[in-house]
Amino acid sequence: MDIHNRYADIRFKDRPITDKVDPESFALEPGEISADYEVKRNVSLLDLYPDIDRFLTYSTDRYVKREWMEREWDSMWTQAWQIAGRGSDIPNVGDWFRYDIGKESFIIVRSAPGEVKALYNVCKHRGNRIVVDEFGHDARSFSCIVHSWRWDIKGKIARVTDRETFKAAALCDDLDLTQAHVKEWGGFVFLSMADEPVPFEEHYGELLTALASYRMEEMFVIKDVTMEVPCNWKVIFDIFNEGYHAHAAHPQILPFIEDLFIQHDFYPNGHNRSLFPNMAVSQRWPDRDKLTELLALFTRETGLLVEDYAMNATAVRRAIQAAKRKPDNVFGMDYSTFTDNQLTDDWNPGLFPNVTLNAHPEGVLFIRIRPHADDPERCHYDIMVLSRKMADNVRPPSYMGVGPEVDVSGRTRPPRIHCTFEESELGEVLDQDIFNAINMQKGMRSRGLKGVMRYSQQEARVQQFHAELELYLEGKKVRS
Repeated sequence: MDIHNRYADIRFKDRPITDKVDPESFALEPGEISADYEVKRNVSLLDLYPDIDRFLTYSTDRYVKREWMEREWDSMWTQAWQIAGRGSDIPNVGDWFRYDIGKESFIIVRSAPGEVKALYNVCKHRGNRIVVDEFGHDARSFSCIVHSWRWDIKGKIARVTDRETFKAAALCDDLDLTQAHVKEWGGFVFLSMADEPVPFEEHYGELLTALASYRMEEMFVIKDVTMEVPCNWKVIFDIFNEGYHAHAAHPQILPFIEDLFIQHDFYPNGHNRSLFPNMAVSQRWPDRDKLTELLALFTRETGLLVEDYAMNATAVRRAIQAAKRKPDNVFGMDYSTFTDNQLTDDWNPGLFPNVTLNAHPEGVLFIRIRPHADDPERCHYDIMVLSRKMADNVRPPSYMGVGPEVDVSGRTRPPRIHCTFEESELGEVLDQDIFNAINMQKGMRSRGLKGVMRYSQQEARVQQFHAELELYLEGKKVRS
């Protein structure tokens, strides 16, 4: 199907939404609360970035020119902590997966019980990539297929084939595989290529406390998709850092997601969080009392009677929260460690530089965007759906976006799917985002744009991202 027309029926038809915003009730100040949340951070962007107004506009050069791609690589990607993958993919000693980021490739291996190594995937002989598969199990060593040099799973040199044919001067330096710094936390494996990275706990700070409540280490992968997209990696990450686009790009979600009055929280080192009320009809929707079809589905899934809320849709959110609190709730889960709002709402942390999470007690949508190795106008887009074990024969709530064909038992790890946008495996809402990202990238080179983008306060997380990236580009994030 022609990607230009793929969503024409959704995107360009008349929609019953309002574009009127009450300035007295719309929280414009960064960090202010705009919904009924118990958890709130009174830290504004101005506290963290006194020069934040530098990023009310931004140059398109940074999305299209190779020089900026190289600067990001040298100054940020080789310094910042980033998520390489899931620890559950390497449960046993000798299990490994490959992680590619830009110009580099790593072997992430369980090298001992409770120990993970991040080994540069490059032979110390002549630079061959040592592993080419994405996953492996029960490895006792890694061997280069060109000349059979071998290393153990800790990266120590185990064999230099025909060593006697090398002069001593050729082998006098370190022949062990080079390692990156690595940390396993919350079920994820993080790495940093920096010589002396900021300590992991310092880099993520109090955001770790917010993330820990979801106990993601107990979750398992039920869907894994990656796609190469013809746009700069920041185009996609910008989209996932704001909800301003939701009413136009995803009109189908307005009957069950509040997209306007949301809470934004900001943390040091580029991290942030938005809290979107789910099971709540958008303020933009004209008839907020009438139960919509999707809201009725979520109501029914939670074990509530739809007819009780036919003309009382605004009561659904609290009713679902109360239903989940019951010991005999339909999902068979213990929700006692979550706030009421977590039981329904989409908590959306952004982890600098390239990960967002749509977090729910039942599961998490993990989204990661990786830069292309040599093309500033291409990137790699990864999604994983993580799920928690629920009651027998019970599937995750429909808002998790998991179709009936997906095995949610956790008994087997699904294979990674490589797809293109033309043959996408992402789902409707994510496809809409990628459709927009591709078209935005095309517009970056238009004379009509005049090389400048501009941001509203609804896009404050995007501003924060660029402010933090600028600190790296200016060399202010490298530890001396």
